[in-house]
Amino acid sequence: MTHEHLVLDIGEVVAQTGVPPSTLHVWERRGLVAPVGRDGLRRQYDSRVVRRIGMIVAFQRGGFTLAEISELLAANDDDTRQMMRAKLAELRRRRDDIDVAIAGLVHGLRCAEPHPLECARFHDIATSLLPVDGADR
Repeated sequence: MTHEHLVLDIGEVVAQTGVPPSTLHVWERRGLVAPVGRDGLRRQYDSRVVRRIGMIVAFQRGGFTLAEISELLAANDDDTRQMMRAKLAELRRRRDDIDVAIAGLVHGLRCAEPHPLECARFHDIATSLLPVDGADR
C-alpha cells in the first residue's frame, strides 16, 4: 500500500498551524523544516510538516532553543531521551524557582507591612532564590 502525502502551499501550512511565513523561513534556514518544492514563488510542503511544526512549537514552549530543537530532531532515540531528561530536570528547577517567586509575590500583596518590600518574610522568600546554599548565609 502506497502512502501518498499531500502537498500543502505555504498559505495552507500557515492556516493549519498559525505559524507565520517569516517563522517558517527562519526554521527553513535552520534546517528544521524544508519545502518539497515551489509553485511559482510560493513554497510547497509535504503535509507531514504540520506534525513537525507541532513538535517544534511544543519543544519551544518547553524551553528548548532552536539549536536544541535541531539537535533533538536529528538525534538517535537514546540521545533524544537524554536531551529530554536534561530539559525536564531544568524545567523542574525553573518551576520550583517560579513557585517560590509566586509565593513571595502573594505574600507581598497580602502582607500587613506598610511597604511589602520591607517585610522580613518577603526578604526570606527572596533570598531563598539566591544561587548559594542556604547554610552559607
